[in-house]
Amino acid sequence: MTEYMNPSPELRARVALEKYGFHNTHSLGQNFLLDAGLLGRLLELSGVCDTDNVLEIGPGAGVMTAMLSERCRRVLAVEVDRGLEPVLTDVLAGRENARVVFCDVMKADVAALTAEAFGGEPWRVVANLPYYITADILLRLATARRQPESVAVMVQREAAERVMSHPGQKQWCALAVTVQSYGTPRVLADVPPDAFDPPPHVQSQFIIIEKHPEPVVTPRDPQIYLRLINAAFAMRRKTLANNLKAAFGLDNDAARAVLSAAGVDARVRGEALTLQELCRVADGVVACRE
Repeated sequence: MTEYMNPSPELRARVALEKYGFHNTHSLGQNFLLDAGLLGRLLELSGVCDTDNVLEIGPGAGVMTAMLSERCRRVLAVEVDRGLEPVLTDVLAGRENARVVFCDVMKADVAALTAEAFGGEPWRVVANLPYYITADILLRLATARRQPESVAVMVQREAAERVMSHPGQKQWCALAVTVQSYGTPRVLADVPPDAFDPPPHVQSQFIIIEKHPEPVVTPRDPQIYLRLINAAFAMRRKTLANNLKAAFGLDNDAARAVLSAAGVDARVRGEALTLQELCRVADGVVACRE
């Protein structure tokens, strides 16, 4: 009787999805997590608690949103699909600390949204991300003017491997450098395809990226540093000196001087460098342009 009078978020979601005849849209990466038991374990691993404000990207049917509202202080969910509005309204009914905004997160001002929702207080991200925006959203969060304290997200296993790669590895890339400049990534759990509705054709991992307590690199010009990261991996078969010339309009002597001042071999390729070495190169570019 109690469950009938006060159905669980999972039951509410399943009933609402059927009630409104909702059909998942493949192009929006809609592979929902509805299992409350699994979600409870993932939220426990994420470390969020009753003092936290949480941004959820892609709430889907709202099971995680509802469970976050029970665990956290405030929840802001950003959803692009208006077709989910009646479902989310039913699932989140009565949850005053959960708010849904319908917009494209890739076009939204996330800093403004979170500042309004959370009153300028710190915030975290917990999400079952649509996989097609994984790299773009991680880059946005890692380079935002107001960064989250942590980012706990479901991603494709290959994306997790890229984010956690190291210099010299094949997967070491601009995404890994940018994310690791922001925080430390680690895998929290492997999640099989059959945990999703519908099951994706890939393996998934729930990862967390915790913001560094203190910056691991402090570039003189953060924008030049980001441009340098992109330049370093733009043409992987070319040396960093050649990529510097193309990206910043340097001649051969200037490019070599920048690398020499940074203590980097002129023949090196960008994927061999650490965060600190890339930062020194970026600072050398700034000095060269002054």
